[in-house]
Amino acid sequence: MGGMKFALFADLHHDVIPDGGERLNHFLTRAREAEVDFIIELGDFCHPCEKNEELRSLFNGFEKPHYHVIGNHDSDLCTKEEGKHWLGMENTYYSFECGNVKFIVLDTAFINSFIPDYELIWLQREISESLLPIVILSHHSLENSFRKRGVSNREEVQQIINQATANGKRILLCVNGHDHTDSMEKINKTYYLTLNSISYKWFGPELEHFCYSRDIHDKYPFLKDIILHSQPLSAIISIDDQCNIEIEGMEGGYQKITPNELGITGTWDGRVISPHVSSRRLSYE
Repeated sequence: MGGMKFALFADLHHDVIPDGGERLNHFLTRAREAEVDFIIELGDFCHPCEKNEELRSLFNGFEKPHYHVIGNHDSDLCTKEEGKHWLGMENTYYSFECGNVKFIVLDTAFINSFIPDYELIWLQREISESLLPIVILSHHSLENSFRKRGVSNREEVQQIINQATANGKRILLCVNGHDHTDSMEKINKTYYLTLNSISYKWFGPELEHFCYSRDIHDKYPFLKDIILHSQPLSAIISIDDQCNIEIEGMEGGYQKITPNELGITGTWDGRVISPHVSSRRLSYE
């Protein structure tokens, strides 16, 4: 059947930054050069409004299949149903197959990032009925236990995953965005990857800083609360017939100012601060 390859990014937050379109174009170029089978963004893409129609068309106009994940900020200015239709999604949680892999997309954009029972029942059925190895994609983490960063009922999700793998199902990888950091954990037989933001790291108004022109800060008022990544971070993920996973990441840096210059070292929101996407090679046991 042959392996497959896909490109993905998370947390563009186009309306918060001055160069969202450039970052998306860079990602699409990278995906084309890698000759991927499809692309997917992991949520917090942009506000669904008329001024962002060109950005939506740019992503949805990609010549290969393209998929969205609903993030918590994708419905800031509208209902989730309206956001779903604007993005061109048939549903906010769904599955599809590519090559030798089944992909399951979850909707975690509920209050407290809680996945409702009906979606958990659907997830369990999707896993049990699949004869293919599985990758699960979500906006919020299914493993992060720091404060309220991860899915609040993540232990229920992990129980479904662990029980399925004990019964012989191959759940290779869970991938999320939201945390704007680069992280990998393994629980039981399944790897949990947090994909860094294509755009920035947020630190909040208590550490505000003004590194751009007054006009830019006036147009993007939250820019003072974040540090932009110098590179538009994304990943290319390949999965072969033996369920080996290769993640081709990116080295990066910061624009204008670094966290150290703001007095920030170590971790933030329970994660190590990093302007990179690490390259990794993973084997399924």
